[in-house]
Amino acid sequence: MSDTAWLDRYRSLSSGTLGHLGSDGFLDWGIQPLYRPVRMLGVALTVSCLPTDNAPLADAARTAEPGTVLVVARHGDRRHAAWGGLMSRAASHRGLAGTVLDGAATDWREVTELQYPVFCRNLSALTTRRRELPGTVGEPVVCGGVTIRTGDIVLGDDDGVVALPAEGAREALESALRFERWEHHMRAGLDAGLEPSAAREAAQRAMQQES
Repeated sequence: MSDTAWLDRYRSLSSGTLGHLGSDGFLDWGIQPLYRPVRMLGVALTVSCLPTDNAPLADAARTAEPGTVLVVARHGDRRHAAWGGLMSRAASHRGLAGTVLDGAATDWREVTELQYPVFCRNLSALTTRRRELPGTVGEPVVCGGVTIRTGDIVLGDDDGVVALPAEGAREALESALRFERWEHHMRAGLDAGLEPSAAREAAQRAMQQES
């Protein structure tokens, strides 16, 4: 199976499914999508840029590979928006999967119309400039309280963002897909009018039959 096909198996999973199975990698709840419904899945490219500067982020967006999620450390700044409509438009045309900022974005209407996934802490009309201040691309960053490395798997949806270390993502996938199948059977039982305990038993029997 190709790497792309393996990653695509995550597309059926929600952040909530992963939240049933572990507690690591979940970004702070304050990082929210600019619009809903939204779905984002890709491989992280990490960026760090100082509060008033967007040069490292602009450079990363211009050279990133399709399927990339830009993960941006903003060092506590929520006043200056480092991402907006024009960058979303360019990123969308390049095939990027989304952008996650531990800080502000702008151009809500344009981003929403584009349907380019952007997760951030807040909106701001005050933007960054290209000031060529010290920054990094590809180095580990802390975003939403989570240390994220380039190559990690990043999944975002209506409920939040989770980053999975690249080296453990395959193992986590199998457990998550199994839990998702169990939830499917559990919902079917509840929709059929079963009490929760009976629905759990029916779901367990269904899982055993699938094994």
